[in-house]
Amino acid sequence: ELAANLEERRELAERAMGYVELYGKYAECEAIYSVDRLLALWEQVGDGDRERFCFDPRVIEWDGYVRDVHLPSVVRNARVRTTPGARTTENRTDRLRRQVLAPERQFAAFDLENTLIASNVVASYAWLASRGLRGADRARFVARLVAEGPSLLRLDRADRSDFLRFFYRRYEGAPVDVLRADAAEMLSELILTKSFPAGLRRVREHRAAGHRTVLITGALDVVVEPLEPLFDDVIAATMRRSDGRLTGELTSAPPTGETRAQALFDYARLHGLDPAEGVAYADSTSDLPLLEAVGFPVAVNPETRLAALARKRGWLVEQFDKAPGFPGPRLPLATPRRGGAGTR
Repeated sequence: ELAANLEERRELAERAMGYVELYGKYAECEAIYSVDRLLALWEQVGDGDRERFCFDPRVIEWDGYVRDVHLPSVVRNARVRTTPGARTTENRTDRLRRQVLAPERQFAAFDLENTLIASNVVASYAWLASRGLRGADRARFVARLVAEGPSLLRLDRADRSDFLRFFYRRYEGAPVDVLRADAAEMLSELILTKSFPAGLRRVREHRAAGHRTVLITGALDVVVEPLEPLFDDVIAATMRRSDGRLTGELTSAPPTGETRAQALFDYARLHGLDPAEGVAYADSTSDLPLLEAVGFPVAVNPETRLAALARKRGWLVEQFDKAPGFPGPRLPLATPRRGGAGTR
């Protein structure tokens, strides 16, 4: 929110400077503009046209106009507004919010990470993997994952799709049934505690308005399966299975970047929906293909670059607050399970 406000102030300052530079050029210009031809044209028109089109410059009291009208207007617009003025009409945010929730919208697509929940695939993996670890094994797992943090972050920033393929190999050998049961428990112990309640309410608002809702995420399908009741459809990364266990290999490119936008187009075509009447929610510039694929993009808790771009393009910007009692920025670990295998 701070980044978005700073960007708005910067635009106001640049606009004010534009006025100053423009009228500075006028002040430096030494020129006299003749009105001879204008007056000659005035003499040629009849009385009826003179009454309808009064363009005789001699009827204007120029000293009063310049002093009381023109110059005060220039000064007023050249000032940078530092406090919000009184609003007599609906503000832009309310107007855009009303548009995205209008009955004529056909569907709403949602990103998951940092849009509906303040979590990521690493946190989910840490919780699921720690379910089957105790004592020294648990400590070694945490130390190893924390040490890998910087390299994982670099890989994620370089290419999200490559990062997911690499990271998801850790799920090789995980029993699907156990993972599914643990994911259901993770919903209440981790996902909901890190959720943005206003974001979840927005999903329900779209459904109440008759819009089809779809979650498009790079998270594994079995991990986000507990979220399915919230949406009409879920598009997620899928992994090959063998003998009831995950193989660590994705069946196709995970829905990120351009792939996510294509997934949305395919979804709209399958259900006979018009992307121009669609809404999309996301938080990062890496999600631009998704946001640009619909007629009504919404930037949620946007990073600085996306906030600036959203303001410039007139998109709705939403700031969804974290749930009360939001856990601190530590690696989330699950309560150890009583025996049994789990995610490696």
